[in-house]
Amino acid sequence: MIAVLLALALQSAAPAPSPAVPAPVCTVAVAPPAGLEAWNTISAVTTGPIAIGQGTGLMLQPVAKVVFTPTPNRAPKPGTFGGVYQFNVTTAGTYRIALDAGAWIDVVGNGKALVSTAHTEGAPCSGIRKIVDFTLAAGRYTLQLSGAKEAPMRILIAAK
Repeated sequence: MIAVLLALALQSAAPAPSPAVPAPVCTVAVAPPAGLEAWNTISAVTTGPIAIGQGTGLMLQPVAKVVFTPTPNRAPKPGTFGGVYQFNVTTAGTYRIALDAGAWIDVVGNGKALVSTAHTEGAPCSGIRKIVDFTLAAGRYTLQLSGAKEAPMRILIAAK
């Protein structure tokens, strides 16, 4: 009986679980990583090819209206947003794709989705949510974005 009372006393003396701590509010912008300095110079929304090295705004569409070829490597959830865009690489190398929000990224070359070589998150307060690297030869590529929670998207494709 004493053990039960002691256990109850200890349980009631334990600190209450703390509520989830909200993310800090950014008071100072953080510079984007090397190679992504153009992040802070986002141009107007485009529907045409995405220019390498130039921050660009996109307006994604509901995924139900987007034709993906090939099908994304991760099936987008209904009610999310996506888009298909072209970009041209003139010099072979590693290219980084930075987004301001979460979305699945597929780069398609010669009809096949390519394998990324690295991925990371942007620094807190940089405005960059996700960075994915691809090793690309010179040529034309298709960028497929899917699974975004919102339609507006900021993007930058830059040589590393």
